[in-house]
Amino acid sequence: TPDTAITTVPNSATEFHVYAADWTAESIKFYVDDKLFYTYANSSTTPFNQNFFLILNLAMGGNFGGTIDPNFTSAIFEVDYVRVYN
Repeated sequence: TPDTAITTVPNSATEFHVYAADWTAESIKFYVDDKLFYTYANSSTTPFNQNFFLILNLAMGGNFGGTIDPNFTSAIFEVDYVRVYN
C-alpha cells in the first residue's frame, strides 16, 4: 500500500488557500492553511534527496476524481502566487 494521505479543503473552489510542502532531508511535511495534514518520511525505497520539478496543472479524466459531467465545457485554474525557498 502506498504511503499517501487525502484531505478535504472547505471552499476550495471559491476561496484562495495556502498549500505548503516543507522539504527536509528527513521528511516532506504537507500543510493546508498552516495546518499539517501529512508527513512523508524519507526512506531508501523512495528517496527524495535529488532534484525534482514542481508542476501545477488542472488534470481531468482518468480514474482519479470521478466521472466528468458530459455538459462540462471549461474551468478556471487560478493560482495567486508560488513561492519556492532554498
